[in-house]
Amino acid sequence: MSAGAGRNAWLNVTAGVLIAVGIVIAFIGHNTLRWSPPPLPPAWAGDGRQAVAFLHQTHPGHHQPLSRSDPVSISIPSISVHAKVVALGLNGNGTIAVPPLSTPMIASWYDKGPAPGEAGAAAILGHVDAKAVGPAVFYKLGELRPGAKIFVGLQDGHTAIFEAYSIALYAKDKFPTAEVYGHTSWPTLRLITCGGVFDPKSGHYLGDIVAYASYIGSQK
Repeated sequence: MSAGAGRNAWLNVTAGVLIAVGIVIAFIGHNTLRWSPPPLPPAWAGDGRQAVAFLHQTHPGHHQPLSRSDPVSISIPSISVHAKVVALGLNGNGTIAVPPLSTPMIASWYDKGPAPGEAGAAAILGHVDAKAVGPAVFYKLGELRPGAKIFVGLQDGHTAIFEAYSIALYAKDKFPTAEVYGHTSWPTLRLITCGGVFDPKSGHYLGDIVAYASYIGSQK
């Protein structure tokens, strides 16, 4: 088996495990809302099923995937995101780990899945807000629109460039794990944060915002 085939097989297994266990995300909001609610995707933005269908119709297969390298930064000029990215896996309870609320302006990459620019759906997560600072790294994720560019700096010196093509808001109890984490044969990216209605009783948001993006090339 070639190195590439072995890597794809591993990625498929990883995606399958995520889907099989219905993996969920650790809460990435905070328990006190003392500022304006975060922006929401517009009603026309669609859901994950439309996003997947769109991407299958516009498969950007002419862009050569990158070798696996850990992401170290993310920049989204259209929503003023410029942040450090750290690699994290799972918490002890099976949820995807996110940075502590003491560092709300840092994003995290789910390092058990594909790296950005590698074939498959890479996932980067960030807090929407935090009690100590207010709006956090992905506070404006709901303002992202199709066509927006996303730049992910990698440890090997490359920058993987993505273009957003859809954004959606999901209720936490209806999070479409298979659609978000399902393996793609070309490089894609998912950006994830909390959003929707804030529940003062539980101290958490009742939904998750997911931005979908496709790899369009790299620079070094």
